[in-house]
Amino acid sequence: MGLYRGVLLFGLAIGLLAVPAHAEPIRAAGTGMGLALVRLLAERYQQDHPGISVWIPESVGTAGAVRGLQSGKVDVGILARPLKPGEVEGGVSHLVCRTPLVFFTNAARQDVTLGRSDLAALFGNSLPAFPKGEVRALLRPASDAGFVHLIEIYPDLAPAVSAARDARGANLALTDQDAMEAVEISRSLVAFGAFAPLVAEKRKLVAVPLDGVMPGVDTLESGRYPHALPLVLGLAPKASAEARAFVDFARSPAAATLLRANGCLPGGSP
Repeated sequence: MGLYRGVLLFGLAIGLLAVPAHAEPIRAAGTGMGLALVRLLAERYQQDHPGISVWIPESVGTAGAVRGLQSGKVDVGILARPLKPGEVEGGVSHLVCRTPLVFFTNAARQDVTLGRSDLAALFGNSLPAFPKGEVRALLRPASDAGFVHLIEIYPDLAPAVSAARDARGANLALTDQDAMEAVEISRSLVAFGAFAPLVAEKRKLVAVPLDGVMPGVDTLESGRYPHALPLVLGLAPKASAEARAFVDFARSPAAATLLRANGCLPGGSP
């Protein structure tokens, strides 16, 4: 059901991008981890550019953003990684900020803390209970950028994650928003994903300390918390001047305070 919903949502979103609007908005689409941030950037940008509008549908994922850039139906791709060489012929990608990759729970479960040695047990549903009860992992698709990065960081977790996906009845969330909604209504789920949407969407969720370090912009900047995911904006080779100007604004000092306040560290490298 979740996969069908995602395919339908992607089809509707990309189809709607082809419908002309009266003001010819900048069409920005892509990964759920960046939607709220880009919407906030768009609101700020439009205050100083009242003749410009930015239209952002629900999540179509990084893959959907790439396809939209390839077809010309997306002006600005919202990506969780840089464009790969040749992926969008003549396209360019610009790093906007980096956000911590975190485990997160319902805000009522601030008793949960994790260490590197706990992760295999977490995905194997064999982690001992915390003071407020047991927890279990919420999974994402194998193509999810956060989970791809998790396995790159901890390659020995791959068997445990694969076994969890194969287990009958395993919980799976297709998009970042699906994952956050599932954890908000559960007292036992722990999900893994980007920190910024938790803040930017004002979710009733809390990041889990990992190896005694609380994830956040400050600990990411200091190097104490090492795991991060980039927010990247991609442009097609024939991107309009308006689309290019919006991307320039997203990477400017004028946008940096907004990004930082919403869980994403401006600048740096992917």
